Amino acid sequence: PQHGARPGRPAGVRVTRAVRTTVVVALLAVVSACSAIPTGGPVRQVRENEGFEQSTALYAPAPPSPGATPQQVVAGYLDAMLAFPPSTGVAERYLTEDAARRWNPAAGTQVYRDPSVAELRTGSTSARVRLTTQRELRLNPSGRVADGAGPASWDLALQRVDGEWRISEPPPGLLVTEKFYTDYYRAFQVYFFDPTGSRLVASAVHLPAGEQLATALVASLARGPSDPGAQQRTYLPGLGDLRPAVPVDRDGVAEVDLGASAADLSPLDQGRLSAQLVWTLRQVSDVKGVRVGAGTTTLTPTGGAVQSMGSWSRYGPREQGEPYVVVDGRRREAAELDGRRLRDLPAVWDVDPDETAELVVGPQRLATLSRDRERLLVRRTTGTDRVEVAVDRLVSAWWTTGDTLVVVDRPGGGPRVRVVEPQATRMLPLGGLAGLDVTSFAISPDGARYAVTTGGVDGRVRVGAVQRSGDDALVGLGPSRALPWQVGRPSSVGFVDGVRLAFFGDTELGRQVFEGLVDGTSLEGGAAGGAPILPDVAPRTLVVQGERRWAVDRRDRLWYLGPDSTWTRLGITRVASLSPGG
Repeated sequence: PQHGARPGRPAGVRVTRAVRTTVVVALLAVVSACSAIPTGGPVRQVRENEGFEQSTALYAPAPPSPGATPQQVVAGYLDAMLAFPPSTGVAERYLTEDAARRWNPAAGTQVYRDPSVAELRTGSTSARVRLTTQRELRLNPSGRVADGAGPASWDLALQRVDGEWRISEPPPGLLVTEKFYTDYYRAFQVYFFDPTGSRLVASAVHLPAGEQLATALVASLARGPSDPGAQQRTYLPGLGDLRPAVPVDRDGVAEVDLGASAADLSPLDQGRLSAQLVWTLRQVSDVKGVRVGAGTTTLTPTGGAVQSMGSWSRYGPREQGEPYVVVDGRRREAAELDGRRLRDLPAVWDVDPDETAELVVGPQRLATLSRDRERLLVRRTTGTDRVEVAVDRLVSAWWTTGDTLVVVDRPGGGPRVRVVEPQATRMLPLGGLAGLDVTSFAISPDGARYAVTTGGVDGRVRVGAVQRSGDDALVGLGPSRALPWQVGRPSSVGFVDGVRLAFFGDTELGRQVFEGLVDGTSLEGGAAGGAPILPDVAPRTLVVQGERRWAVDRRDRLWYLGPDSTWTRLGITRVASLSPGG
């Protein structure tokens, strides 16, 4: 381990009473200038096989020095929590024996900047020091973002033990600097199930990268769902019998031992918990397979002892299809977009371009918006079972699970939400959309969340949970929460995956694409961060599919952004509408 390049050091600590130079030096070792995280600094979501779990910047903090003052002990304790690979062994040496037993570093993580230490009192056998910080982010024990940003302070009690000061009342969990978090934490997805157990639903968690990533992901998963308002369930037995470590052998097989109780689950539920583990561990590039143990038994729901990383695709989120366009050229046409080219629609769909303003295609049904934009015609792709729905100032028609079309329009200026199912069309309570000036609307591929943008000078991106009944029918939209991003005039929101959003927003280079997580972190794009820049063409519609992007500008021209590429204007003009595939 390298002792020189210390990760995430806080600088500029304020000490509110005069102390010796050695104390100032020790504190300067604990604080350094940092960049902000998205609710405070850039944290980007990990994608598969990028190797983010590897790092060469190792740091082994120093143990307590003989004769250290209470301030120096507190400084050393903060420094010890910046060990990488993560370890709490040195941090515990700054605590009394009783405090070390009681301290639970897994109680959560608090990310801070601008620390200030004040000595409150020092006696012959006890002392008290106040640590004040600006808390930028708080993570719960699972690594999910929790409320709590803002000023934070802790009074740390110290006692003399064999002549040396040790902390007897430490703050709960871990305290790490903003820079340490930015450098070493990454966003991952852990997978639970919807209430019916029919499909996986992702949650975003923030965990330290490194060789212990597989262990951290499984521990987060075993703690169960904790997303506010989300309807999620897990089939893992829980932390009680889970073996603490998840080793990965030289063949890339991760060994997960859930305890003997997992063997008592039905074969169907053993498969579901295996799906949760496989999908979650896919993000660790070294893992090529998973062996799930239940005490002395190995679970074999796929027939073999090792489950491949490609298994359990049937529980995965619905894959979005290619987008669709209506082009008003010399010959009006409705077509599917195959990357950069147009592809004819199947004749059996019986779509009349001359009567169609927009085309919204689902897995088994499609909807066409009339040229006067007053009627949606919903039918099977075979052309049968036609249903006509009147619309007024349509915002979005969005296919979701269960062959269900969610229609959001604005009669009289306020939002209205309806659900068009094969059997009936029904109104939904406005829920999280009540009173909002909704300008765009989207539902995540797993059907668990919705996102909207709102208009006006205080336009925001908002997210909420989709509410479903026991038989998986969509029954409402839960309360919406404004994300903390200060982006001008957000619009055309869509889901990249279950936890990542994309939308347009204002920048000094014109309107650009932004991306961020539904927990309000990891905002990227715009005119910074090396993201591909869209020319200043005033784009109005954005469609995302995986790592591909399409946009229509104010002159009705079509633009395309492929993986690891730049924005390119396609030779397709007079685009009347662009819509995502179902």
